[in-house]
Amino acid sequence: MSIEFDALIPMGRRGLVHTTNIVIIVLVAGLAVTKMIVMGLEQPPIPALFVVALGLTNAFYLRRNGSVHIAAWILVVISMLGFATGSFNTGGLNGLVILLAPIIPVVAILLIDSRAALISLCVVCLILAGLYVLGLTGIVPENHNDSERTRFGLLIVLTSLCVIYTWVVWSFSSMTRALVDKLDRQSNTDYLTGALNRRGAESALSRELARARRTDTVLSLIMADVDLFKLYNDNNGHQAGDKCLVDIANIISSCCERSTDVVARYGGEEFVLILPDTDSDGAHRVAENIRSAVVQRKIFYDSKERKPVSLTLGVVTGQGPLVDHSEQLVQQADQALYRGKNQGRNCVVTTIFTAAHSEDA
Repeated sequence: MSIEFDALIPMGRRGLVHTTNIVIIVLVAGLAVTKMIVMGLEQPPIPALFVVALGLTNAFYLRRNGSVHIAAWILVVISMLGFATGSFNTGGLNGLVILLAPIIPVVAILLIDSRAALISLCVVCLILAGLYVLGLTGIVPENHNDSERTRFGLLIVLTSLCVIYTWVVWSFSSMTRALVDKLDRQSNTDYLTGALNRRGAESALSRELARARRTDTVLSLIMADVDLFKLYNDNNGHQAGDKCLVDIANIISSCCERSTDVVARYGGEEFVLILPDTDSDGAHRVAENIRSAVVQRKIFYDSKERKPVSLTLGVVTGQGPLVDHSEQLVQQADQALYRGKNQGRNCVVTTIFTAAHSEDA
């Protein structure tokens, strides 16, 4: 099952790359300005200004509808270059820029994929190893900042790290929640009709039964089956059969009187309708409205005979505390449905649930 990246976050991947690009520009520019204020212009932050310039160029490229994938890679490369040069010029492993090392792989996995993160991690580790070796040989310039400036720089860097990591984790958590919600909807939704599938129906029925038991209220269940659906498929083809099921699902949904009513495709050409707080008369009325609406829709089995498709519906209504399991409601609604089939189809059979037996109404 493929999940589109843009569907997981409101801004989409392009917006995420662009936002990250702007955040890095602002962060690096802020650090550069801070350094110039603290240390003066004797040591201009050339690497930081270089990163800002490349970041602005990348932002312009992205705004001109450039490739998001390329822009993301440019952003990662800019980050690695800025990290390498900035660390070298600020004391190597003894400097403050070195604390930004973990950001690069995290940004790579957020903006691109796990392979990009692995590549970035390897490059960052090579840069760190290189700085260590160069530090041992004395090539890396010493960090001559006094303790006050070092503490101030540490404050800026750690604050930036907290902000960036919070944003990254928030982005990942948002995408994870969206992914879980989407998978949950897909696992409970019938792909053809858009109604709940059997899994979703069973979950909803169990939930409503638990509520009916807790509040001592009634719960009604309608099971509907398309009469002679195989005949319709044989006469009109399976594509027409799919359209017929979609039309019937829409008709059933349109006959629901409340937002709490639940419609589901239970399997094949069978549908269920869960009606909380609905007594036997109300459930029978809803079922009869559905049966009548399907006939009036005039979906014909055969263009020559002009006989409309019909439904047979079984209805069961029970007081919540009397029902031990949702399967009992399903079983008695199914029995009522098949009594309707035996009575000639295109009818509604209503049953009052009892733990021992049911009575036809």
